[in-house]
Amino acid sequence: MRFSYLEHVAHEILPTIEIVWEISRTFHSDSDQYVSDYYQQIREMTHKHEALTGIEKLQAVIQDFYFELGFSDAPEPAVGAQRILLDRVISYRTGLPISLALLLQETAAYAGIQTDLVDFPGYPLLRFDFEQQSYFVDPLHGELLEGHQVQERFEDVTEDALDFSWDMFEAADQKTILMRYLTELKHAMIHDREFANALTVVHMLLAISPDDPYEIRDRGYVLEELDCQQAAVDDYQYFVEQCPDDPSAQLLRLQLETWAAPQHVLH
Repeated sequence: MRFSYLEHVAHEILPTIEIVWEISRTFHSDSDQYVSDYYQQIREMTHKHEALTGIEKLQAVIQDFYFELGFSDAPEPAVGAQRILLDRVISYRTGLPISLALLLQETAAYAGIQTDLVDFPGYPLLRFDFEQQSYFVDPLHGELLEGHQVQERFEDVTEDALDFSWDMFEAADQKTILMRYLTELKHAMIHDREFANALTVVHMLLAISPDDPYEIRDRGYVLEELDCQQAAVDDYQYFVEQCPDDPSAQLLRLQLETWAAPQHVLH
């Protein structure tokens, strides 16, 4: 299974949003309908802000995104893929922060505002630089944060386990964004027990990071759930060899030993 649009993300040949649209198309044949509707709406919406500039224009776009278009956080404590795949987020108007951040970033771009996605602990933020000051948008509900607020939030989220540094708030590269997005999607597919789709997502992740032992381990789990035990064995063995000290490696060793033991049939 190959995904050519994911194989060169380290070189950032394609825009991130175009890649995420392609991911949606993989799972939904009607994806383009929702994408087309979204672009029509944001073109009409952002046209009215042409006279504004800087932070005022950003605030106007945020207001429209969350109130006129009605985007909001996913209501469920454990979300499904429909809250992550962008075409369904557009349809339902609810999604995880990373999906909302990607859509808000594209909406801002259509208004002529350049923002960057920051790989913040917990969930990503959007960064906007204007007149030698950085502002951050919380994609959960559109709150605009200044530097000291971001630092306070960082300390709360990390519980002071990490030292704060502004170097952490540079724009995330495309690989980081897509790995985070696809990881959320993988977890949602597994939670919903959509294992065939989860396998597709794992293959997408491996297209970006081919030798990642943790993704290979997760592929083994999904294959096991799909009753492909021998293929799962190969993936589990690879993980155990590559990450022998990982806490899950010991459990997998025991599982592999159980599978390898002769089965006694009682008559």
